[in-house]
Amino acid sequence: MKIWVNNALVNDADAYLDSSGWPQDSGLFETMRTEGGRVQLLARHMRRVITRAKILEIPIPHEDVIFDAVEGLLENEPHEIGRLRFTFSKDRFIATHQGYLDQSESFRVATHSVSDHEPGRRDKSYPYTSNLQLLENAVKSGFDELIVIGGDGRVAEGATSNYAFRVDGQWVTPPMSAGLLPGVIRALAVEECGVAVRDVQREDLGRCDASIIMSSLKIARPISAVDTRSLIIDSDVELICSKLRHLATTL
Repeated sequence: MKIWVNNALVNDADAYLDSSGWPQDSGLFETMRTEGGRVQLLARHMRRVITRAKILEIPIPHEDVIFDAVEGLLENEPHEIGRLRFTFSKDRFIATHQGYLDQSESFRVATHSVSDHEPGRRDKSYPYTSNLQLLENAVKSGFDELIVIGGDGRVAEGATSNYAFRVDGQWVTPPMSAGLLPGVIRALAVEECGVAVRDVQREDLGRCDASIIMSSLKIARPISAVDTRSLIIDSDVELICSKLRHLATTL
């Protein structure tokens, strides 16, 4: 598999990535969906990582290098639907493009309570081991994802996803102060789909009748159940998911 390292394509991915496809150092990363040779929401992803990289003093390559990496990978590692990942460390910029398979139309998620979820974190950083381990545990238990609930009872995020919940007829998503990353699709839901930002408590999950899961790869999918409780998938749910998918492919 060809990958991009700093300023050029290289053939020896194993020299730079571990068996799970991650660099062995630490830094920031962005994951984007590609469809038909087009990267979705690239500018928004770059704005997010540049903002945090300045604070953490992690160098970001010139935009010409980013565009060259995208062009080189899409041409040499083509996929109809793909996962484009950028990793940025103090010493190295790596980009990869691999195939991505959409999951089921609806998701079953489990709640997961933690006592030490970090409030107000802003960095999409790697190593990503703890998140991936949470996701693996959820899958082993028969779920597709999980909803993290902090020790204060505030709903946060999933292992790799954000959420919106319909509570008393209003779509809401937790604030970043609850301990979630500023998801790109979540931002579109707030800006374009009327989703309100407010605290979501554990008890709100028992009152919500519908929910969607959001991420750059999944875009937006309905949730059919939280733990053992079934949720509604009606025209309202389908409409917000459809609108977010349209925005992701056109902006």
